[in-house]
Amino acid sequence: MTDVLYNASLYKNAAGTVLGVFAAARDVTVQKQAEAELRRYKDHLEEEVQQRTVDLVLARDAAEAANRAKSVFLSSMSHELRTPMNAILGFSNLMRRAESLSQEQRENLDIINRSGEHLLNLINDVLEMAKIEAGRVQVEHEPIDLGALVRDVSDMMAVRAREKGLQLLVDQSSEFPRYIRGDEARLRQVLINLVGNAVKFTPHGGITMRFGMKPDNTRLLIEVEDSGIGIKPADQLRIFEPFVQVGELSAQKGTGLGLTITRQFVQLMGGTIRVESEPGEGSTFRIELPVEKVDAWDVSRPEKVLKGEITGLAAGQPEYRILIVEDQLENQLLLTRLMTQVGLGVKVAENGQLGVALFQSWHPHLVWMDRRMPVMDGIEATRRIRELPGGADVKIVAVTASAFMEQRDEMLAAGMDEFVRKPYRFNEIYECLARQLGVQYTYASELDGEDISEEVMLTEKMLSVLSQALRDELRAALESLEINRIETAIDQVNDVKLNKILKHLATNFDYPAILKALQADSLEI
Repeated sequence: MTDVLYNASLYKNAAGTVLGVFAAARDVTVQKQAEAELRRYKDHLEEEVQQRTVDLVLARDAAEAANRAKSVFLSSMSHELRTPMNAILGFSNLMRRAESLSQEQRENLDIINRSGEHLLNLINDVLEMAKIEAGRVQVEHEPIDLGALVRDVSDMMAVRAREKGLQLLVDQSSEFPRYIRGDEARLRQVLINLVGNAVKFTPHGGITMRFGMKPDNTRLLIEVEDSGIGIKPADQLRIFEPFVQVGELSAQKGTGLGLTITRQFVQLMGGTIRVESEPGEGSTFRIELPVEKVDAWDVSRPEKVLKGEITGLAAGQPEYRILIVEDQLENQLLLTRLMTQVGLGVKVAENGQLGVALFQSWHPHLVWMDRRMPVMDGIEATRRIRELPGGADVKIVAVTASAFMEQRDEMLAAGMDEFVRKPYRFNEIYECLARQLGVQYTYASELDGEDISEEVMLTEKMLSVLSQALRDELRAALESLEINRIETAIDQVNDVKLNKILKHLATNFDYPAILKALQADSLEI
């Protein structure tokens, strides 16, 4: 069928008389077909867009559901893994304080505790990776002393390098701002991971750390170069993937997540990381991070006063009442013993509902509140206590195994004053009591007014009283730069004077002095 378009017009003279008609016909079949095809194509596109929009919505909903499921799983695993670790580490530490222990029993407990700490580190790696994948990691932006951080890492890792006959150097031409705003814990972990890997895979030669600034002065440059075995080109594409370890199986330890977490941390801080390497010629890891300079006074740290192991309450303290709301029997017992050992009155509730009832009848000064419990969780219990008479005045501290730092905001919003994460250290519990209630203690290392000189010298002879297991743990703790782990290791030292000296050196971040004495001691043995 043919489509025809007709046009006609009249011809008139000046007087308006019609002189004739002009008519024309034009075949528009092709044009009509093209218009119809265009309409069909447009309708098809609209259907396609609608279908793809539906697909995207479904995919988004599925991804959000998967992330929610992953977050729920992660939260559950964090609770299930950290809660028993709290009991393992806590009770082994309590047992090591017993004076009646034989040397063999003490060494066995040291092994249990050291193995527990190692297992906790592996758990933390896996949970950290899961948090990153779930998008649940928050980066801190606090003033930090980058110069001190670099010095600490280089001092610690230099000891590990020397044990392999390697040199660890900070390039003397490095110029970088000392005081910046950033995430100190994650930046420290990035440096430790990179230098630790370099030491691990460098049989001879050394490792060099370099720091500098881009010409625009807005990005920090970090390089870790080694003279090690190098990385094959094919492996360079894999080393940042989760659970991937290259090289010989006999040299592989840990989770295979170190470089994965390193890359994720760098990216979370807004930076990039890349590697250049030739097999047999060594490797260089390069990092660029955005940097904001701050003034020195922004980084001031309060001086920590170390007084040794707590033995009880100072004279003249009120009769404090402490309520423990916790569903796990092991953690109930551990917290109860920590409270009763220093003379605090304690009652226990196994869920939030019983905790609210005990608050009404007993009126405690402070509540240790577990977050996850049956019947009523800690969040709801806290809200209800705050609404009761006297509920605004009681101190409520969350004791949580959660891996999510953002849940801190949820707990604080519910009315909690503070939170302590499991597995907690004994000193964290006692220091929290001091902050919240003003509790004052007596200490085992108050040596009749004896002070430690700023020029105190730690010798290998002083360390000879320590078991080999405790020396190994103290060395590993110092090399890890984990303050809590260092404090835990030093707390195991029963010699009062040596304990005080070690704490003095650790407080002043003079880790090399302790490591030097440990190294001399091991050589002498």
